[in-house]
Amino acid sequence: MSEPFKTVRILGISFFNDSFQRSIEIAHRSGGLFLAPSGPGLAELGKNPAYDRAVQTADVNLIDSGYLALLWHRKTGETIQRHSGLKFIKALVEDHRFKANQKQIWIMPSQKHTESTRRYLETEGIDLPDTAFYEAPFYETTNLQDEVLLKKIEEQQPDYIILAIAGGKQEILGHWLKERIDSKPAIICIGAAIAFLSGQQAKIPTWADRIFIGWLLRIIVDPKTFLPRYWNARKLRSILNTYGEDPPVCKV
Repeated sequence: MSEPFKTVRILGISFFNDSFQRSIEIAHRSGGLFLAPSGPGLAELGKNPAYDRAVQTADVNLIDSGYLALLWHRKTGETIQRHSGLKFIKALVEDHRFKANQKQIWIMPSQKHTESTRRYLETEGIDLPDTAFYEAPFYETTNLQDEVLLKKIEEQQPDYIILAIAGGKQEILGHWLKERIDSKPAIICIGAAIAFLSGQQAKIPTWADRIFIGWLLRIIVDPKTFLPRYWNARKLRSILNTYGEDPPVCKV
């Protein structure tokens, strides 16, 4: 059994607060559900019990939100380890162990995203068969499940399941899958992160991700989509000030 890693409890969630390399090693050696909750997603805590349950019981919650990290530092004086989903998936794809293991299933939002992701993976030396990709149907946020996907996973027994669908849904689906899979693959919920690398969304330079302004670049490129989303994240400040380490009261 691997040694416990450092965490910090925020809003009832145990966030990963250890070295980046440690998170990669856990994915390879231990598996489990890996999430990187966004600021807008965390601002909705208390409104969807299925989402709350997913983030509260995940094996690893990366601190992806720079806004959360800044708010926590302002509130407590504590500097926490931020590791974005983009940084994580890029490092995973570049890892020789991942490259050498074709037991992967990528859950994609569309055929267009599947094709661009395949091209990107090929440039990294990862040539996967058609069976390694699954185009997700439209999921509702209530009663979210996918028996077809579950059957595919049971048949193929992958070591890595990468969910590249919308935030708020991927966490719930990842939790649902984890509860039903007998083995313990790494179930990695990265949302749009792979799209930055594959070219489906504007690329975010490493320096921009490191200084917490990836969100700003997304707004500049597509303000109609991302401005309302990130504007909604402002509520996170009030929630954090109210609850601190404790989970927000469910209002459903």
